[in-house]
Amino acid sequence: MTGLLSEKINKNFVVFEGIDGSGKSAQIELLKKYFEQKKDKNVLFTFEHTRQGEWSKKIEEIVTGKTKGVSPEKLQLLFILDRKDHIHKVIVPALKKGIKVFCDRYFLSTLAYGSLDGSIHWKTLWNHHKEVIGDELIMPSKIVFFDVDPDVALSRTTSSNDGKTIFESIEKLKAIRENYLSIGPHFDGFEIIDDNQLSEKVFEELRQRLSLFL
Repeated sequence: MTGLLSEKINKNFVVFEGIDGSGKSAQIELLKKYFEQKKDKNVLFTFEHTRQGEWSKKIEEIVTGKTKGVSPEKLQLLFILDRKDHIHKVIVPALKKGIKVFCDRYFLSTLAYGSLDGSIHWKTLWNHHKEVIGDELIMPSKIVFFDVDPDVALSRTTSSNDGKTIFESIEKLKAIRENYLSIGPHFDGFEIIDDNQLSEKVFEELRQRLSLFL
């Protein structure tokens, strides 16, 4: 889908994606420390879902299994509503000030996770973005997908202290990874980093990929 909404691509906006346990969060923390050491304050790290507001509260209850029986489409619509607030309240104000924005998950998460069971096509979920967010949807100049073996990812989530989500099974992680790899190339700026390597090597590759932003 080359050129999709290209007029809304922002050069200072970068998104990180990956399956649960991909190592994405660890790389983001290393990137934060990098900017702190440089004393570069012209940068904002943010994430989705936002953990703020009514939509995010409902999302948390569903993905942790406290609320059951919600369809994949309805869950992803909640993510999109939360994303709309996030764009309006956080992302756009920062970008207007010339601040570089790095976001942990964005629209591609909805497409990859939402089409997991095949009940809804990712293009339908993309259309929901256009319906709900419309022209306010900001596209990143780069989408970095941290690719990791699902078995490794599951072992990481099992050893983590974070709460388990409804997506953390080997079958689901494999399907979500395949969704990312098949859907991602339809969008401008999609890049893959092999996160099966040592963390230091992954970060060095990340630095190279983000050289224009550092």
